[in-house]
Amino acid sequence: MLTSDELPAAMTAVETLVPTYRKADPPAIAANASAEDALTAIVLGGVAHLRANEACVLARADIEGIHQMRVAVRRLRSSLALYDELLPPQQTAYLTAELRWLIGELGPARDWDVFLSETLAKVLAAVSGEAALKDLKGAAADKRDEAYQRAEAALRSQRYLGLVMLLGAWAEGRRWHDPGTTPPGRPDAMHEPAERIAHALLDQRYETVRHAGRRFSALGPAGRHKLRIQIKKLRYATDFFGSLYEPDRLAEFYADLKGLQDRLGVANDIDVARRLVKALVQPRKGKERARLSYAAGLVVGWHSHVAGDRETGLRLAWRRFLRRPPYWETARTRANGQDGERDLAPTPSPATSGTNGAAPRRRRPAATAAATAASLRRAGAATD
Repeated sequence: MLTSDELPAAMTAVETLVPTYRKADPPAIAANASAEDALTAIVLGGVAHLRANEACVLARADIEGIHQMRVAVRRLRSSLALYDELLPPQQTAYLTAELRWLIGELGPARDWDVFLSETLAKVLAAVSGEAALKDLKGAAADKRDEAYQRAEAALRSQRYLGLVMLLGAWAEGRRWHDPGTTPPGRPDAMHEPAERIAHALLDQRYETVRHAGRRFSALGPAGRHKLRIQIKKLRYATDFFGSLYEPDRLAEFYADLKGLQDRLGVANDIDVARRLVKALVQPRKGKERARLSYAAGLVVGWHSHVAGDRETGLRLAWRRFLRRPPYWETARTRANGQDGERDLAPTPSPATSGTNGAAPRRRRPAATAAATAASLRRAGAATD
């Protein structure tokens, strides 16, 4: 870990980088790779993605920078969760807690970016000349400045640099084999072929999504938020293991998955906006509070008015996703019907899958990394 004397020099090196953002590249996992080869590539790619956006955030050069840093943290957390049963629990617990701290420091800045650049901007474009909305925009911009100061402090901290260096060393050195660590449930599973592990993990993520989306039309905001999180985890798993599968089938599935996540994301942004405007209004008093309350009502009311059209598209996107066969299987029995209304049979976990309990698999030709990356870009893999 860096000492306090080494920290300023390290951050100066970051700030000399060109302040631009960078999106994640799908890891290139060879057809003959082991499960731990795949994890090493995934984690090192996540660390590179995280660090590539530091300068952009510190310079506030583009709002995409903080977004990409938050995506990188989520991808790293998702990779640890994906391999949870294959890793020493004390290691994953520590790394997950540190990543949770980091996303908590970066999150507010991104929330205010979305509110100002998307949620409020749409209302300003539709409701011109409303002075109260401009007041709300100014108050929100002040809160965003505070949030970016918090994010900057985190990125300049020894805790942050220690975390990214630890993650790199942990993956490079394959420290999950360190003596003295509590072994996972399947200590030899990390040496199994990545394709075998990927199939079981993707199956598990897929069934979790379908289970979370049961009775979709009746799901409230909290239920849809949970569904969106599970969809995002399946997207990340697809990014991680995509090079092991046929690119065109993967791209079709990915496009449906991304479309569904994006539509759910709009609804989530409105829920976040309600929380943000409440935080803006509550400390105010008198006429200022009345003006901001009025503006907040305009924002929430305008988005509620257009929510009906979004709901129709969202339900169609969910049905389209359910009809799309998973790219890692040649065929699949749909036990739930098109709306996923019935309970799902549990999918074998990585701890029980393999020669006993895993669904039959057909060997697939391994796609090249370049072909997979191109397919994912066409499907829109670069967004959160």
